[in-house]
Amino acid sequence: MSKIKVMNDPARTKALIDKMTKAGVKYVQIEVPDMDGMLRGKITKPSKGFGDLGNAYCTILYGLSTQDDVMESEFSSFENGFPDLFTVPYLDSAIHQSWRPEFASVVCDMVDPASGELCPMSPRTVLRKAIEKAEAAGFDVRCAVEYETYIMRADNDLIKQGRHYDLPMLSRTMNAYSLTRIVDIEDIMREYHSRMASVGIEIDAFHCELGYGQVEFALSHAPALEMADRAARAKLYFKQLCIEHGLVATFMSKWRIGDTGTGAHIHLSLWKDGKPAFSTGKAGELSTVGRQFAAGMMDVMPELTAIYNPVINSYRRRSSLQWCPENASWAEDNRTAALRAITGPKPEGVRIETRQPGGDMNPYLCIAASILSGLRGIENGLEPLSYATGNAGNDPRFRRLPRNLRDATRMFKESETVRDLLGSDFVGQYALTRDTECDLYEQWVAENVTEWELRRYFDTI
Repeated sequence: MSKIKVMNDPARTKALIDKMTKAGVKYVQIEVPDMDGMLRGKITKPSKGFGDLGNAYCTILYGLSTQDDVMESEFSSFENGFPDLFTVPYLDSAIHQSWRPEFASVVCDMVDPASGELCPMSPRTVLRKAIEKAEAAGFDVRCAVEYETYIMRADNDLIKQGRHYDLPMLSRTMNAYSLTRIVDIEDIMREYHSRMASVGIEIDAFHCELGYGQVEFALSHAPALEMADRAARAKLYFKQLCIEHGLVATFMSKWRIGDTGTGAHIHLSLWKDGKPAFSTGKAGELSTVGRQFAAGMMDVMPELTAIYNPVINSYRRRSSLQWCPENASWAEDNRTAALRAITGPKPEGVRIETRQPGGDMNPYLCIAASILSGLRGIENGLEPLSYATGNAGNDPRFRRLPRNLRDATRMFKESETVRDLLGSDFVGQYALTRDTECDLYEQWVAENVTEWELRRYFDTI
């Protein structure tokens, strides 16, 4: 277990329970991030939901796929009986859901009940440790996340039949920034803004993207842990809102070949003594700290690709022609690079945008990987190559990124640097979940005749 411990002040817990109960809250939605960044939960009463060690979760939580395939490991197995972990609520995340007046929700850490120590397999623990390392070096980390998603009319029968492409898209055109097409999503946009504002999640912007029914919403920046919680919630609550309106939202990196991919870009900056550490104070310049941070990220980016691009589908988006990076590159205000250096217009806006992740990313792990690799660059005084120009994907100076999950996972688990950054136990558990995903996909391919084979050979052989 991690040596970080988290327990709440009983007086603060009681005050929160009293406040929520007085406001009419009868149920608390417990929210715990899993390996894939989904918030898994339970519904319980306020005294249990906001209390330390109030809710048990089986350790297999960190050995489940998105479809609940079970992956045994030393951490959770038949041999050890699949023991329990317990929740400790992060009380700063407690919210009263205005659109469900009887409900509150809270994001929880997972701890060992005997020691009270944080579970090392939890993505939230990984991010906590990254933030702690940054703070030890004198830095505060601020982040913002932009999500892209496709919205379509829901039809359960079509989805069950695998006819996803027959689902009607929410809009007839695919114009980015379209003020005509925004009418198609205006009701959803207005209600989403209102809901998120009511729980302290500020939506900085909402606009149409390049695909039919594709939109983007950007979250205003916040401290790193709060941003990861907000990003996970923003995605969950958006999907729930769509369900309420008879819609479905997909965050697949590439839901259909020929359509624009779905990104989830992370904007990150370090602050020291209340001042932006990536800025020199001059427009168009990145500080030495900013350059070293970027160099650290690029140095280990291929080995961390299994974090940034976590599922089989992630790699169908890989094309710099569609503004998704193909190599561990950087450039100034250039959307074809893996890292986009944004150096203005004001010092407090100087930041690095990580463009590798898709809509399927785990915000806790992606932010943690960015922080830890960037800090390593500062610690070792790494100096980046000069900026790429034009299409950064064509610049041979930068290392290529893995083209599939199997290769990415192999690089991830074989990297001593990655094990130093994330911890060997977590690396082993995470690699198991990715390798199992690859195994399941390859098994499916082996057991099915594909459409490609039928079209190619049915009449010609």
